[in-house]
Amino acid sequence: MNRPTVGDVHAWLNSIAPFETAEGFDNVGLLIGDKAAPVSKVIFTLDLSEKTVDEAIAFGAELIITHHPIIFSPLRRIHYDTPFGRMLVKLTGAGISVIAAHTNWDKAPGGVGDTLAAMLGLSDVTPLDDYVRLGTLPAPLTAGALAESMEAALGFAPRCYEGHDRLIRKVAVAGGSYGEGYLPALDAGADAFLSGEIKHHEILDAIAQGLIIYDGGHHATEHTAMPTMQALFADICKQNGWQVETVCLFGLSFS
Repeated sequence: MNRPTVGDVHAWLNSIAPFETAEGFDNVGLLIGDKAAPVSKVIFTLDLSEKTVDEAIAFGAELIITHHPIIFSPLRRIHYDTPFGRMLVKLTGAGISVIAAHTNWDKAPGGVGDTLAAMLGLSDVTPLDDYVRLGTLPAPLTAGALAESMEAALGFAPRCYEGHDRLIRKVAVAGGSYGEGYLPALDAGADAFLSGEIKHHEILDAIAQGLIIYDGGHHATEHTAMPTMQALFADICKQNGWQVETVCLFGLSFS
């Protein structure tokens, strides 16, 4: 059976979202595990939790690819009676490797920003910076109708600030925590800006300058990019003849 190693998968990820492009504060790449370990089953997930690890063990996965790093800040202590400690014990006990692709996947071609634009059906999509994408709706929508369209696409109802009946044509998007992206959105002539998180003073400044703001939630604006990564991995598996099973887990649910 033709199986890749953890190192092979790491190299593939580096080819589509170079780890060197991650922000200096970030922690990406192989965080736990062994590059020489063979891989037959892979879990893709936005976040890594104890529940996710339990599902990975039940699935028989040797590798988890997560967007948000399991280790972000320096660790001073690990206690086995905490959720984080239990998770590490389960991961190492099962021999599961963990690779994180965070800000490098946010900004990569086809990554978080581009996936978000595609989910909203935007055309003529162009990058305004590493994280913000600007595109045009298939047809003008009122701000209220666009909010409903976003909810249908992302599975989460965004908060819409100002101008419920205003017509929108050009939309800028940025997944996750990038509220400051409203500034390049304004400069590019966007009618609206969708972000996963945006600060109160940023909202006030944006709407004062005529920009409609959508706060879509961090999880909702990023989780759709993991199935995109899973599909790209399926393509490389087919090209290389790798026999690997994959599952994409969505973690949080909303009600």
